[in-house]
Amino acid sequence: MKITFVIMDCYDESTFERCMQSVSLQSLEDYEVIVVGGREVKEITAGGITARYFTCLDDISDMLETALNNAKGEFVCFIDSVHCFSPFFAEKMTDMCGEDADMACCGYVGIQRDTLLSQVGVPLMMYRPEKVSAAEYMTKLTDGDVVSVEMHNYFENKLYRRSLLEKCRPLAGDDTIETGIVQKLAKNSENIAFTDEPLIFVCIE
Repeated sequence: MKITFVIMDCYDESTFERCMQSVSLQSLEDYEVIVVGGREVKEITAGGITARYFTCLDDISDMLETALNNAKGEFVCFIDSVHCFSPFFAEKMTDMCGEDADMACCGYVGIQRDTLLSQVGVPLMMYRPEKVSAAEYMTKLTDGDVVSVEMHNYFENKLYRRSLLEKCRPLAGDDTIETGIVQKLAKNSENIAFTDEPLIFVCIE
């Protein structure tokens, strides 16, 4: 199993459908999908695919730990069900990781909450991935323009090697915000790959 897509259920049925559909349209087919949230079900179907569902507390720490306890992929990515993926997310992000990167990061663009997946455009941009050491990457969390800093601090625009996630468990605690999780993972990485290309779409109000 190459990738585990972890969808964190936000109970918005319209965006959940869109998020699941965006997984079903991935150009890389070697993946599994699991959903974590508060529903009392064993599996859930939406967007043309059926995923295993794991009931947990509505808490980021419990969601992440529940996901890792059940993920089978070599790589893991997390996304709230209000967001969605480019169809090339899995293929390009695993290519970027290659044999030696522990995580990969991509850009993202905003879409309206009620946007249908058929209306989501995939921007045509120059795909110029880079690979840097953890020390070099950490400077990107504090330097550069605002957009660049936000991109690198965002938790859900990344693909993580599962061995890295296991090494850093628990990923979150009561006093850990999203940025803290990213910095914890980055500091424990050997190499990190990234591209400015927006491979996920996030909801804007």
